[in-house]
Amino acid sequence: MGAFIIRLDKPKNSAKGTHGWQVRVGGKRKYHSKLFSDNVYGSKGKALLAAEEYLNDYLKVHPQHAEPPRPHHFMEKTMMSNNKSGVTGVGKSWGYPGWDKKKQYKMEYWYAFCPIGPKGQRNTWRKRFYVNTHGDAEARRLAVEFRKGWEEAAKKGEAALKEFFQREFYDKMSYDRYFGQG
Repeated sequence: MGAFIIRLDKPKNSAKGTHGWQVRVGGKRKYHSKLFSDNVYGSKGKALLAAEEYLNDYLKVHPQHAEPPRPHHFMEKTMMSNNKSGVTGVGKSWGYPGWDKKKQYKMEYWYAFCPIGPKGQRNTWRKRFYVNTHGDAEARRLAVEFRKGWEEAAKKGEAALKEFFQREFYDKMSYDRYFGQG
């Protein structure tokens, strides 16, 4: 059981484009959810405030769903039962490059999943390390190394996490974008 706020960002060019914060309360299979759209609330920040207020009110009525806060949604020593890498937050997957409309060039990669957000928000991006670029063993090692670096930063707090993302992503990613500011 748990109570979280996660970020949903589906592309604008998608038929089902969604941009907002979703409150989720409950377990793996059964949960209550409510979406707070950026468009409805006027901005990403206002939608997040509305989602937080809703979650706080919900937990007052249903305190059994509350759980101790985990900074940046970090669950130390928690591994999913289907984890095949042996490392929490590291997995192997595949996909097709965006330019491959005929789905002919399958690309395998190891990824590090690093949920972020100071209030339990999660983001679903992954840092990918491609097997065709690095080789299987090296791609896995890089994903594990990235995840371990994220874990260490998450344990130290928000300033260390911000520095980690600035170091790893340079100017490609705005840290504040993932923390609901703006």
